[in-house]
Amino acid sequence: MYDILAGFLVAILSGLGIGGGGLLVIYLTLSGVGQLEAQGINLVYFLFSSGAAMLVHMTRRKLNLPLIVVLALSGVVGAVCGSLLARSVDPTILRKTFGVLLFVSGTLALTAK
Repeated sequence: MYDILAGFLVAILSGLGIGGGGLLVIYLTLSGVGQLEAQGINLVYFLFSSGAAMLVHMTRRKLNLPLIVVLALSGVVGAVCGSLLARSVDPTILRKTFGVLLFVSGTLALTAK
């Protein structure tokens, strides 16, 4: 039941553009899932939830398609590099780095004007 609620709430936050990926990884790791597995689950989850949100945005014509192409292509390269790098980094270091990045991004979001 908690998994259903977590998936639903993270999708709502993502649909709002808040970026719930960090929250899903936190939930999964607190539930006993390993860091790398949680990141993999997060990626598969967001294929579906972000796809649904994208369809809504596309119907409202709120998307800059040339920018999307550039970001998507560079994102594919970055995702492959990051995935390969994650396999060679100690999971403890990966988890701590992820935590620091979440803290910094959260602090910046809270203090932005």
